Amino acid sequence: MMKRIFISGIVLMTMCFFGSFEIAVAVDANKTDKVTAQDESQQKSVAKNDSSLRITRVKYTAGNRRDPFVSIITLAKKKMQTMKKKKSNPLENYDVTDFRLLGVIYDGKKYYASVVLPDNKAYTLKKGMKVGIYGGRVEDITSDKLVVKETVVDFMGKKKSKYTEIKLRKEEVQ
Repeated sequence: MMKRIFISGIVLMTMCFFGSFEIAVAVDANKTDKVTAQDESQQKSVAKNDSSLRITRVKYTAGNRRDPFVSIITLAKKKMQTMKKKKSNPLENYDVTDFRLLGVIYDGKKYYASVVLPDNKAYTLKKGMKVGIYGGRVEDITSDKLVVKETVVDFMGKKKSKYTEIKLRKEEVQ
């Protein structure tokens, strides 16, 4: 008995829902017929007043903004590929932190640094030379250390200067 009442209630609710749905559609269909008739009369009146309407063209210029439809990952990969192509110097193929300072040479006027790369090849550096994978430059050479300035991009996309010191004797660092 309870099951029969429950099923009849569901059937009744379903019929009410679909019955009201058909009425709503019929009312909307009548409204759209009236609206289209009004739109046609308005279009005729607008066609008469064409001189009051003006079409202006707007051209979008991005300026220095990036294209929102280009993937950031693709741009970063292209940038890394161009950086790899530019590197003809073996000093630019390794990270500066992988360098080992062998010694510092002083000729009476300026300092030179002798470094060993991870491939066990030694090179002589002077102030202003390009080194490292991030496009760093030798900023300063003193009697006991080598300072390299690199420009890196942080997680916010801002460029920051990073100074890396390579000391002559790491065991004496306090």
